Amino acid sequence: PRVWRKRGEAQNPRCLRSSVKFPQSVIVWGAMSSAGVGPLCFLRSKVNTAVYQEVLEHFMLPAADQVYGDADFIFQQDLAPAHSAKATSTWFKDHGIPVLNWPANSPDHNPIENLWGI
Repeated sequence: PRVWRKRGEAQNPRCLRSSVKFPQSVIVWGAMSSAGVGPLCFLRSKVNTAVYQEVLEHFMLPAADQVYGDADFIFQQDLAPAHSAKATSTWFKDHGIPVLNWPANSPDHNPIENLWGI
C-alpha cells in the first residue's frame, strides 16, 4: 500500500504498517462422526508419519472407543503424505481399522471442512 506523507514523516507511526513475514500457524487434528465430535489435538510440530500415528494412538483410538465401543466404523482421512504413508497403512491394518478410499485432490468433499467453519 502507498501512504501519502509529508517530508520528515517517514518514521511517523501513522505512516507505518507492521507486517510479519512468516506468521505463526496452528495445526489441529480433530474428528467427527454422526455420534458427535472427538477431542482436538493441537500439534506443536509439522506432521510426519510418526507424529500422525501418535495422534491416532492417543486421540483417535480413545475417541473411537468412547463413541463406538465395540461397534465397527470406517475411518476417513485425506491423502496428506503422513496419512497415505505405508507405515500409516500398516498401523491401521495392525489395529484392525478400515480406512475409506479417498479421491486425490478433493478437499471440498471432506465434511470436516464444513465443521471447521462452524
